[in-house]
Amino acid sequence: MKKLLLSTLLMANGVAISAPFVVKDIRVDGIPSVSSSEALISTLPIKVGQTATDNDVANVVRQLFLQNRFEDVRAVREGNTLVIKIVPLPIIESVEIKGNSAIPKEPLTENLKANLITKGEVFDELKLEQFKNALVEHYHAIGRYDVSITPKVTRKEGSVDIKLEINEGEIAKVKKITIKGNKDFTEAQLMKLLDIQPDVPWWNIFESSKFEQNVYQQDMESLRGFYMNRGYAKFNFVATDVQFETKQDVALTYAIDEGSQYSISDIRIVGDTAKLDKELNKHLKDFKAGQLFRRDDLVAIENGIKQVLGEHGFATAQVNIHPTFDDDNHTVRINFVVEAGVRAYVRKINFEGNDVTADSTLRREMRQQEGAWLSTTAAELGKVRLERTGFYDAVEMSYPVVPNTVDQVDILYKIRERNTGSINFGIGYGTGNGFSYQAGIRQDNFLGMGSSISLNGARNDYGTNLNLGYTEPYFTKDGVSLGGNVFYEDYNSSKNKQSASYQRRTYGLNSTLGFPVDENNSYYLSSGYTHDTIKNAPREFNREIYVKSLNIPIEQKSHLYSKIKTNDFDTSFGWNYSSLNRGFLPTKGSSANIGAKITLPGSDNRYYKISADFRNYFPLNREHKWVIGSKVSLAYANGLSGKALPFYQTYAAGGIGTLRGFAYGAIGPKAIYLGEKSGKFDAMSGDVVGGNAIASATLEFITPTPFVSEKSQHNVRTSLFVDAASVWDTKWNSKPILNNTQYDYSSLENYKDYKRVRASAGVAFQWNSPIGPLVFSYAKPIKKYEKDQIEQFQFSIGGSF
Repeated sequence: MKKLLLSTLLMANGVAISAPFVVKDIRVDGIPSVSSSEALISTLPIKVGQTATDNDVANVVRQLFLQNRFEDVRAVREGNTLVIKIVPLPIIESVEIKGNSAIPKEPLTENLKANLITKGEVFDELKLEQFKNALVEHYHAIGRYDVSITPKVTRKEGSVDIKLEINEGEIAKVKKITIKGNKDFTEAQLMKLLDIQPDVPWWNIFESSKFEQNVYQQDMESLRGFYMNRGYAKFNFVATDVQFETKQDVALTYAIDEGSQYSISDIRIVGDTAKLDKELNKHLKDFKAGQLFRRDDLVAIENGIKQVLGEHGFATAQVNIHPTFDDDNHTVRINFVVEAGVRAYVRKINFEGNDVTADSTLRREMRQQEGAWLSTTAAELGKVRLERTGFYDAVEMSYPVVPNTVDQVDILYKIRERNTGSINFGIGYGTGNGFSYQAGIRQDNFLGMGSSISLNGARNDYGTNLNLGYTEPYFTKDGVSLGGNVFYEDYNSSKNKQSASYQRRTYGLNSTLGFPVDENNSYYLSSGYTHDTIKNAPREFNREIYVKSLNIPIEQKSHLYSKIKTNDFDTSFGWNYSSLNRGFLPTKGSSANIGAKITLPGSDNRYYKISADFRNYFPLNREHKWVIGSKVSLAYANGLSGKALPFYQTYAAGGIGTLRGFAYGAIGPKAIYLGEKSGKFDAMSGDVVGGNAIASATLEFITPTPFVSEKSQHNVRTSLFVDAASVWDTKWNSKPILNNTQYDYSSLENYKDYKRVRASAGVAFQWNSPIGPLVFSYAKPIKKYEKDQIEQFQFSIGGSF
């Protein structure tokens, strides 16, 4: 309105033209650059040689004003020259934000850019004021009603500096909540449904009393859903009141009308069903006349109807629920009124935003075909598969209608690629492996083709590890993946006080084929080669059995084995299942991994290993803040063809990952060394040699992490847990007596007894920190045995191997 008024005034006062004249020249005053002046002249509706009237010149002034680049525009005639005199609006030289913490600087900067309030743009005071007001509203929405924002503009010749000074103020807290009109449920029962709780520091330690508009609306919906899922079909809010006693203290009142409970007398699907009645009516098979009204059941039927129609190409189908109440009998008849609309074909599938990713890489994730009927389920599955790759920060999907058609749509996926390459260096420390150092380089979506390549190295108190890996997720058109890696490891257990000492140098390679079955299931087949060199291994009862099974000569007068070198070829196969909602710190779903490994004929070692891991997560509320988690792991290994299981392939428990509260790797059968004087295996020790079978289980109660912002909760986890584990040797009783020893082994712990379970309980904290995974745990053993090594506090910072 202001600019329109200025333009009108300029037409009256800023145009100094009396009579029509032939324009011999056009000059622009007020722009220092000649090129800019010429560029501006080229856009004018009046050209040299044209006869100009007052109206023509006034249109020039109006057009220039509408560009929002000039503070003043005037036009005068000097002879036969049209002179445009302008005063440009100042250019923004810098934008500074001070005082923000609740809202990060990055989204503020992005919004400023979106509103053209950034360096190099023309300064518009109105836009700055509008941005300030919008920002204040956003602060109010997140509970900051005491916020003040002061834009400071420093004007210079031709430019301005902008500083946004933000005082976010205190968070508005709810001091009191009142619920009126409830008859069938107590206020205490209803209060438990609300995410916003009164600010009572000595009671609601883990609850939020912060007043936020969106959470407030969610709480109203929670109350409505609670009643409407228990038959109260006419539940209603009579009134709600948000009373600000101060800008920091809020009192909430919910006045409700519960109404009566209703049962459903009949449900029907009517309207334009596109002749899909048989499929649609399948969603009514569980309905029984007289069942209680439940809104969630009706919504599930509504979504099921839309899904069936969407799978048949009716992407814009409308489904409306029409209830007819019989208040005398407290019953309701439900009609689902369907408008199928027009069935659509998919003309093209298009992608936007893939600056790096090849089009073919994106298309192989699609389940919808071009030229076929639209299936919204298949199209949505394509979106989910793109998100699962991890290559994109965001994926949006839409169905734009093809112009001049009524039955054709395109599917458009708008993606925002993330940086898929990374170089990392880290240092960490853990109670299990001491100091660790790691470095690596990884490139996912290599050359935009979806493959991954990585090189990683790490070193800790026990040795060094190097690994070069490559994965091609679509080795074949059917989705078979191919992966492989080359590895090297140098391990020295002499610094581990809990395990029997030896040195092992390993190198080798392997490759794996993955076979997808569906979106949750896959199988894999792997083959590999491994070379091992074992040295500085003291002679020990279990090791003696292994060495003799390989027919390796033993120097009887020595207490160390000679260097042992083996070459093994192996194959592995297994099944993977996952319905977890995310890879890191999941809160919902299940996963299962069952696999086996066996060395092939011709290998120096002959053995097999079988393992199974199961995880489950059950959220207790819709935000997944409270979750029950469980994990069960089983493993078994044994020798083949008369050869014993290698002693470095056994299992042990203890520490983060298996049994917290016990020292790392401290649970398992113990070593019996060769006595220095007796020449017999009678030197008992507390060193763990491990067993050939292990079982472990964990039960977790995951809670919100206190003092951590809502946006960061997905990167941290606090949990109360119970761990249990047992490690045993299934062949202990059948082990041969070596060297005709007369030692009485009956006094030893029965290492074959799988019922000798250890257990602990405690609290754990996990954080995906910038330097790598960080894990703390404090646990107290609740089932232990004599001589068990206890380590109640354990932690790991940074990556390790």
